Amino acid sequence: MQERTPRWRRLTLAGGAGLALGLGVALGLPPRTRHLRSTPRPTTTYAAALERFEVVRARDNNAVHPACHSALLHHGGPTDSVVLLLHGLTNCPLQFDAFGKRLHAAGHTVLVPRLPRNGLADRRTTALAGLRADELAAFGDETMDIAVGLGRRVTVFGLSAGGLVAAWIAQHRPEAARVIIAAPFLGVSSFAVPYQAMIRNLLVRMPNLMLEDSAKELAEKPAHNYVRKSSRSLGELMLLGEGVLREARHTAPAAPEIVLVNNPADFVINHQLVDLLGRRWRSHGRTTVDEYVFRVEDQLGHDIIDPLQKTAKPDLVYPVLQHLIERR
Repeated sequence: MQERTPRWRRLTLAGGAGLALGLGVALGLPPRTRHLRSTPRPTTTYAAALERFEVVRARDNNAVHPACHSALLHHGGPTDSVVLLLHGLTNCPLQFDAFGKRLHAAGHTVLVPRLPRNGLADRRTTALAGLRADELAAFGDETMDIAVGLGRRVTVFGLSAGGLVAAWIAQHRPEAARVIIAAPFLGVSSFAVPYQAMIRNLLVRMPNLMLEDSAKELAEKPAHNYVRKSSRSLGELMLLGEGVLREARHTAPAAPEIVLVNNPADFVINHQLVDLLGRRWRSHGRTTVDEYVFRVEDQLGHDIIDPLQKTAKPDLVYPVLQHLIERR
């Protein structure tokens, strides 16, 4: 007579199989992106734009770093050119302080909103654990809604997470005359494209982890940057990127002109995914998709904007970006 497998062993095997199945589903089943929808409510007057900006600025409560409030550099009325500047994750509008003032002095109205859950005074905050892809999409729509009421022509420039939001705007908002996208975080740099979906699914579905900066990273960061990253927020950024990539496969971008700023020395983002997005946008033949490439020898870091960064070279970068914003 055949000996039966002990009950505890059967339960262990069943539990292990269930765990393996669940993990397989978590890693392999594509997440939904249908909830990522553009809901534009553009302002039509300068006064309405100022009123909407005051709503945004009112969110900058006592928990927000005093130097990280949303900023609007205006000229007292509508201007021919409005520039919307979108900062990166764990940073804040202070990242664009010097560059924004440079553009303002050149006659542009400059809007620098604070990304959701960023810019808090507590550098060890866990606020980014609650960041969601649809929250960033709504933020992109809201800031564009304000920008269009401030002047005649809107140019968007975004870096890193801000570059991702700029890509969302490029896909959905025809009011943006030109969208300049630098280092959009679509995926993790050190993994090939076939593995990006697995990484994204894992980051979105597993419990959040707060990732501590190394001693080297901490020593090199400006004092207003967060010193911890949220694993969930990285997954949500990748999810928004996946939403843009999926739409770009079938639908032409709404913006008439896009510029991808490529920094080959940036080892944070996944350049293959950025190239894929550019190819999909170009395939529709309706939008001009240009590229500007910094030299590898320039040795620029991921953050090419903040002059407080160790690798900052504003004398090199700022004139290039200003030319891309102002060229006709």
